[in-house]
Amino acid sequence: ETTDDFEPSGRGLLARRSIPQGARLFEVPEKLILTKETSLKTFGRGILPEDINEFHAIALLLIRERAQGGESFFKPYLDILPSGEELNPLFRWKREDLDLLQGSPTLVACESLSKKLRDEFQILQESLFAQHPQVFPNAIFDFNAWEWAFAILFSRSILLQANGRIALVPYADLLNHNPFCSTFIDLQEGSWFKEPTVVLYTDRPYQQTQQVYVTYGQKANWELLLLYGFVLDRNPYDSVDLTISLDAADPLYERKRKFLVDCGRRSSETFPLYFDRYPMEMVEFLRFCCASEEEMSSDFGDFVSDRNENAVASAIVGACSDALSRYPQSLDEDSKLISDRSLYAMLSQNQHWAIKHRRSEKRILSKTIANVEKEKTSPTFLFQRKRAP
Repeated sequence: ETTDDFEPSGRGLLARRSIPQGARLFEVPEKLILTKETSLKTFGRGILPEDINEFHAIALLLIRERAQGGESFFKPYLDILPSGEELNPLFRWKREDLDLLQGSPTLVACESLSKKLRDEFQILQESLFAQHPQVFPNAIFDFNAWEWAFAILFSRSILLQANGRIALVPYADLLNHNPFCSTFIDLQEGSWFKEPTVVLYTDRPYQQTQQVYVTYGQKANWELLLLYGFVLDRNPYDSVDLTISLDAADPLYERKRKFLVDCGRRSSETFPLYFDRYPMEMVEFLRFCCASEEEMSSDFGDFVSDRNENAVASAIVGACSDALSRYPQSLDEDSKLISDRSLYAMLSQNQHWAIKHRRSEKRILSKTIANVEKEKTSPTFLFQRKRAP
């Protein structure tokens, strides 16, 4: 068991000796990995359609192999996979723990993912399972197994860049995530085996007993919590989604809405806010949303007018303030709770993650408000890239 920022981070990989930068840490033969192709071969191409979704194919394979027990070729790998409470992405949390995320857009994302999993399972029940009841018995292929398989896939699957395939790679998934790491795993011709192998190269030197990391990608805390079940205190990619909408009271609302529809856009758009920045795409969208009759033909990728720029600033501050008001607790209340070591220690691990995550979202929203208010007094004046003379 390993820890990160004084929080448990599950199983990890520790160096038994010093490892130089660029070392090939391990190789896993292609025949040992679980892919869509493995599933097609196992079930038979007359059972699974060739165009089956990759995640669905591997999920069904996982369920089948787990039910095989000691007869499964993959038993040594299946034996180390987590089950029950060990497997704890957000969409498997209990209601009382989810309630701690009231007001957070992460909770909406969780509910959406849970619904998607149930809908997809029902479709399979009514089609594939109904066509082959002997292959997919209800006692084995139930929703609990389906949810378990997807929790494994979301948290442990690897996109092999060499062929664009999703795969479960035994033992490679023991490595924990570090956002400052660039270690990569990919498929290539092996040196120890004749067949292709999945290889991992280290991006830095490691001393004996140090934990060896890999990166899961540039993921925000809401993604890590939703799919893996943890958050990071130091995450340079952390963000919170902010939804911006056309003002229905705007006299130009219908004209603007029609223009957006014609451009393939919606009247409401969601953008990620980071602790130290926000996307210019959001500013450009708001410049259009806030445009007057005289400004409708403007280039919204650049400065439009003082009035428009101030309206954009007010819209961002208002949207962030509205987002903050949806949380039952304030940022100060969360910070005080985390600082109270005796009280905080009484909470469960899920409660730790939830409180840390909602505090992080509030920090980003509050920082965005502060940044915009500060920019209103800056000589460069708000969001312009190039101020017209």
